Amino acid sequence: MNKGFLYVFLCFILSTAADAANRVVTGVVLAGDDNQPLVGVSIQVPSDELKKAGISSNTLGTITDVNGNFSISVPDEVRRLVFTYIGYQEESLLLQDGRNDYRIVLQSGTHMLADVVVTGYQTVERRRLTAAVSKIDVSEAVIGAAKSIDQALAGQIAGVSVTNTTGSPGAPARIRIRGTASLNGTQDPLWVMDGMPLEGTDIPRISSSNDNDIINMGQTAIAGISPNDIESITILKDAAATAIYGARAANGVIVITTKRGRSGKPVINFNTRLTYMPNLNTSRLNLLRSEEKVDLELELMKEPDDEVFFSPVPVYATKGGVAAILTRYNLLEAYRKNGWNGLTPEAQQAINNLKTVHTDWNDILYRDAFTQEYNLSLSGGAEKITYYNSLGYTKENGNVPAVSMDRFNLTSKTDYRLSKVLKLGFSLFVNRRKNNTFVTDTYGFSNPNYYSRIANPYFAPFSADSRYLYDYDIATGNTRDLKQGFNIFEERANSSDEATTTAINSIFDAELRFGDHWKLSSQVGVQWEQYEQQRYVGQETFSMRNARINSHYWDNASKTNKYLLPEGGMHKTTDRTMSQIMWKTLGEYKNTFADSHDVQAMIGSEIRKNRYDNHSVNGYGYNPRTLTTKPLIFRDEAQARAYPLYTKNYQENAFASFFANGSYSLMKRYILGASVRMDGSDLFGVDKKYRYLPIYSVSGLWRISNEAFLQSYDRIDNLALRLSYGLQGNIDKNTSPFLIGRYENISILPGVTEENITISDAPNSKLRWEKTASYNLGVDFSAIEQRINLSIDYYYRKGTDLIGTRMLPLENGFTSMSINWASMENRGIEVNLQTRNIMTKDFSWYTSFNFAYNRNKVLRQMVPDNQTTPGLEGYPVGAIFALEVKSIDPQTGRIYIANPEGKAVTLEELYGASDPAGTGFYEFKTTPVQERTFYKYIGSSDAPYTGGLMNTFTYHNWELSVNFAYHLGAYVRTSPSYKIVGQDPGHNVNRDILERWSPANPTGTLPALLTRKTFPADYSLIDNRGDIYRNLSIWVKKQNYIRLQNIRLAYRMPAVFLHPLHISGATLALEGRNLLVFGSSYKNYMDPESMGNLYATPIPKSITFNFNLDF
Repeated sequence: MNKGFLYVFLCFILSTAADAANRVVTGVVLAGDDNQPLVGVSIQVPSDELKKAGISSNTLGTITDVNGNFSISVPDEVRRLVFTYIGYQEESLLLQDGRNDYRIVLQSGTHMLADVVVTGYQTVERRRLTAAVSKIDVSEAVIGAAKSIDQALAGQIAGVSVTNTTGSPGAPARIRIRGTASLNGTQDPLWVMDGMPLEGTDIPRISSSNDNDIINMGQTAIAGISPNDIESITILKDAAATAIYGARAANGVIVITTKRGRSGKPVINFNTRLTYMPNLNTSRLNLLRSEEKVDLELELMKEPDDEVFFSPVPVYATKGGVAAILTRYNLLEAYRKNGWNGLTPEAQQAINNLKTVHTDWNDILYRDAFTQEYNLSLSGGAEKITYYNSLGYTKENGNVPAVSMDRFNLTSKTDYRLSKVLKLGFSLFVNRRKNNTFVTDTYGFSNPNYYSRIANPYFAPFSADSRYLYDYDIATGNTRDLKQGFNIFEERANSSDEATTTAINSIFDAELRFGDHWKLSSQVGVQWEQYEQQRYVGQETFSMRNARINSHYWDNASKTNKYLLPEGGMHKTTDRTMSQIMWKTLGEYKNTFADSHDVQAMIGSEIRKNRYDNHSVNGYGYNPRTLTTKPLIFRDEAQARAYPLYTKNYQENAFASFFANGSYSLMKRYILGASVRMDGSDLFGVDKKYRYLPIYSVSGLWRISNEAFLQSYDRIDNLALRLSYGLQGNIDKNTSPFLIGRYENISILPGVTEENITISDAPNSKLRWEKTASYNLGVDFSAIEQRINLSIDYYYRKGTDLIGTRMLPLENGFTSMSINWASMENRGIEVNLQTRNIMTKDFSWYTSFNFAYNRNKVLRQMVPDNQTTPGLEGYPVGAIFALEVKSIDPQTGRIYIANPEGKAVTLEELYGASDPAGTGFYEFKTTPVQERTFYKYIGSSDAPYTGGLMNTFTYHNWELSVNFAYHLGAYVRTSPSYKIVGQDPGHNVNRDILERWSPANPTGTLPALLTRKTFPADYSLIDNRGDIYRNLSIWVKKQNYIRLQNIRLAYRMPAVFLHPLHISGATLALEGRNLLVFGSSYKNYMDPESMGNLYATPIPKSITFNFNLDF
């Protein structure tokens, strides 16, 4: 009995002693911006603290519950806990003797540099980074109402310039990181999602020669990624960051990290956004009103005929409402002789009636639009498995009726920790996008953005009984064409363009860990995308009528005009498939020696294979009821090539890469890093020494704040100096080292054809990768407990071996060939500043400001012999050259241009015009080489100054964020406001035409209209060379603007009301996007980003209601 009692007593004493060696630490973790509890915060005991306590385990920790509470038992020797949570700054807690309960407040990481950066290949601690890298933790405040992740980047990061190509649903944004690195190759950054480089992210280039094609601009692979599934975005800028990605990284790398599940209770999130986009405001187009347009037509119709070879030729086309009335009453000649008084009262009344009709094209061509977005996600997990699943649907309507995009998203990610050694992961991203738009004709008339500019304000598209009325003045030609009537609503009702994209991205990850230092990982990624397009143009459309008329030809056998195209519509089907398979293997080693030496090394390989398959079928004489087409009987090969019925393209490329990187840190003060990669591709390699491209980088960091001489400055949290150099690469997929030819049949005699191959490009066995050498010097600074975070970077990038065109002597048998000839440079400075201005219990104010300056210059370029404008050598790649208009003659309205010596001369004098035969047809003696000297550099289309300013204010449960983005210093060549030769009276025109010089307006500041009688040499020059008029400096405008990117007001509902309903969080938000634009005038356009393209849909304003719910 006594022995038993003694045994129990000893056990009690021992257990009490054991408990006395531990302490239980409890508390609550709150978010600093709204004081709401944070669920799932990781609380860990650092490994050095465990060693001090004699604990052999490497980990000891816990997470917060649904109320933000935690409890953890730790040894008495432990003096520090570390709190981490995605999107928030890491917090370190020093434990105090006698105190076991704490209140921890984590500050949002969206306002300062994140502690961990995912580069795609590795996850690196921020303090160890020697490269120029920027990171955004994606939140509701960052994404807001942006429909795609590329649009959301505008104004967020220094050195990342984001411009919208068009405001159509699903349209891609144009992104440039530290300028342009290639002349003809890819200029868009490389996108990487969860470690897998994505294909299909390049944006087609739109220029003045194909600006009508902007509505056909396809979406990139980025359009299918739901912003709600993204956790963070990392921008890799310099060679130290991008060299590991090899030959596709010269334009920078954007790394997307998607959301993953976390251990703990399941979390359900529901998010919806409802967006209203008000109707566009076409008043900014500055078009003539009905009375002004009628007066202009009266003025033009009064102009007497010119004489060409002793025959009368109208100066202006006999088109427009006034011409129709004068022709109907047979009063055109009477009007030219006697003016208004020469008209009958009936004709005068009819003309005056035109002035009373005011068609509101803004109201009938555009509409208010609504967008719906719904997202549902489920995430959670246990010790061995975590999961994240989401469903999303977006219905985005455009301001143009029947233009829309539907997107479905499915994401499923699962991670399995099978043991301490093995971890597996599988991710599946599926999206399906359906785009509806209009079919545009050759002239762009059926594009509402263009037609709204040229439609006469007095023309009504419907009769009183709702029948179609036709615009017979729209067609080209000198008179009205009653066979080619146009009605945009008939056009839209009888045509359609529907495209469906189905994309599947799957990623399989495997990771083996050997102890604390070794890791072997492998990733297999598959990207598959199928694009299907159905285009239909009905028989009852201007486009089809015009196409059929233009297909007529003379048939010698029957001695009649025949039509190649049969009666009926047109139906075109396009199918395009893109696929990529990638296998990547990595081996990593990390270790710390003597608490002073940190070593990290990685080696790996990557194999990729891409395949593109495209085919289209075109049918004419299409009957939508019977779904049949009619055959085309071609008379020769040339006619068959003009109307291709079936086309097929196929391309396959393979890439093999080997890479390695490493870093060494001494006493957490001095860090050295290096990387190397060898890329090989079947795109090159006719000459084997050019098949592989070695890419490398070296970098270093000196953390000055850890030096002893700065320890007394306790307000300085971090001061570091970074330096890097490396080589980056790029690919121009539009070129080939091989001989390129086109197989065809040619006519050698009437009725006789012969097989032939036409050579389109000369072979070049030495064609190789483009290269960019990059230098970067950066300073990182933070102070006052990270209330101030500042980073400044200076960079210099020089691209060499850029692929360009070189003219060849005729004896070579080729006119030109693609060679590695050109070079260019980019240099600039970037500033990122984040501050926590005010932080109290109830109120906080954060500011983020970024600024970037980039100067681009082409160092070497070959100019074709027949090019009449200057080459880019010595100027930016976006250089705009123009004929400098010195003045408009106040006596005649004639244009005076600055010659190469700066003297004001007429176009006749500048181009050496002469009329030796005295027939009125002029010769111009200038050569292309001479003409290049006439032009003056005005500026660049790429803004040298870009950036953004973001302010976030929180008060109790309210949050207000205001985001500005700015582009300064750019120029844009706009379309001429009117034509000074051959102005078409059948089209409406910009009100700038009222500012032209005329005898009635001698103070006009714009050029006078030209005729053969006024200044025949100038008339003849511009009539034959329309590019000269388009290239006048008066049409080049500054493009400086500051855009209120978004303003967002959010309210987080108090937890006390939500927890009884088992709701962990609820947020209501209202956001306005693109509400205000400040800066230089963008008169004649609805938005500064659409300046220069008459066919682009402007960026719409929008108001979004957002509701976010967490369970």
